[in-house]
Amino acid sequence: MALEKSSGALVACTSSTQSPDDANRSLQNALLRLKRLDELDATLQLPNTSQVSHRLVELLRGEGQPFSLNEISQTNWSSARHVISEQLLQVPRGMVISYGELAKRSNSSPRGVGSVMRSNPVPWAIPCHRVIHSDGRLGKLGGSTSGTVEKARILRAEGVLFNSDGTVPHSLIVS
Repeated sequence: MALEKSSGALVACTSSTQSPDDANRSLQNALLRLKRLDELDATLQLPNTSQVSHRLVELLRGEGQPFSLNEISQTNWSSARHVISEQLLQVPRGMVISYGELAKRSNSSPRGVGSVMRSNPVPWAIPCHRVIHSDGRLGKLGGSTSGTVEKARILRAEGVLFNSDGTVPHSLIVS
């Protein structure tokens, strides 16, 4: 596989427990996702990259203030993406929302919500990891088959506790 250098940087992270084939598939999926997202401008409108980095580290630790839509350039976003993202940002850390409930709140469909979550151009700013199935199952993160483990890790960092079967308790699902 060849990657062309652009004005930006591409960073790919894989788990150290992945086989080389799994890591390659993960990278291929990331590249396909980037190609789909090429038209979505979702750059953060913050004064400097160190501020962005600091906030990202805080968020990954389950701390700090979440990003707001005012801090994200939304060029070429559909009105549905905007409304769904806006509604998702209302879900507090430590809580989750089902695809169906988020669809209801944003006048969309669960599949529409899934499509917007799968193609989220800024997953660290718009918390797509907080969207789960209505029965408490996590589902995938970014459409990746290996995303469930990462989704659980992020939710745990945000204070979400899990049932013994790996589902989220209904008391933590926004309704």
